[in-house]
Amino acid sequence: MIDSAEAHGYPQEMIGQAVALSPDALRETAGFDSTTFCRVSRNVKLMMMDEFCGLTADPCEVGSFVRMCDRAVTAGSLGEALARAFRYYEGVTADIGFDLHVHPDVASVAMNIAHPELDRHRVQVEWWFLIWSRFAGWLVGEEIPLVAVEFPHPVSGPLEEYAEAFSGLSRFSRPSAQLVLPVSYLDRPIVRSRDDLRRFIEPQSIDLAQHAEVRRSLRSLLKERLRRQLQAEGALPSIEEVAESWHVSSQTLRRRLDTQFTSYRMLKEEVRREEAARLLREGLPVGEVSLRAGFSEPNGLSRALKTWAGMSPSQYRATAQQA
Repeated sequence: MIDSAEAHGYPQEMIGQAVALSPDALRETAGFDSTTFCRVSRNVKLMMMDEFCGLTADPCEVGSFVRMCDRAVTAGSLGEALARAFRYYEGVTADIGFDLHVHPDVASVAMNIAHPELDRHRVQVEWWFLIWSRFAGWLVGEEIPLVAVEFPHPVSGPLEEYAEAFSGLSRFSRPSAQLVLPVSYLDRPIVRSRDDLRRFIEPQSIDLAQHAEVRRSLRSLLKERLRRQLQAEGALPSIEEVAESWHVSSQTLRRRLDTQFTSYRMLKEEVRREEAARLLREGLPVGEVSLRAGFSEPNGLSRALKTWAGMSPSQYRATAQQA
């Protein structure tokens, strides 16, 4: 967003004043925390008078996003809310578009970008998929366990950050951009009102806000539990151990995971991949990374990263350290 503002003729001094950052902080390679990021996002849009931050052929009027939210929050169900939101953007811009595809078990949000060459940092797809997943969860009052998020571009940052941002499996260099969720969530009733929306928007940017009233998904809670234990002990518990600690049977836990289109085995694989990605970025040898991430052999780590990011461990480490 900052680069786009510069490319459109805004000097660094003006950008820095708008987002309350020094020239050095504008180029902070370690990245921004979420609060700073929300401030940059909001203020760059206001400065440029463009909610798309110059990443499209034509600007999008400031206030469009809030008007879209106002239409969505009065819908009866999540499916209706998304349909209203997508129709709204169809009427205000030809630069981006969203389509909702409904299948027997899953639904997908597909994104189309008219001029992807204008977005050299690949902001739009990642940005909007983050928006739709967070906003949809806020509307229904619970985190939506995404089945998958598919990007048409190669991985462009640390894999564990994608995993943190999106609850589902992120895939890269895919033919198209789509966000996949269990179709049953389209029937979830909207639990928010216009008053809720005003309170949600007023104190901070709605873009990435995590709302305290959104109930976390089983998938998210279980992955957090597995990640903590892997980092502390270098091993993952059995499903029976987890089920016992949560006072349910292993069969019940399996059934609940089935409703979120995942399994205990799949979540263990995701946690291992994400931990391996983090350790590779820190520069540890591949053999040590494989051991600490719980793979029985280095080839297991190589296969996992190849499936996820299309790279070998050494290629991923070089890419992630440059990001």
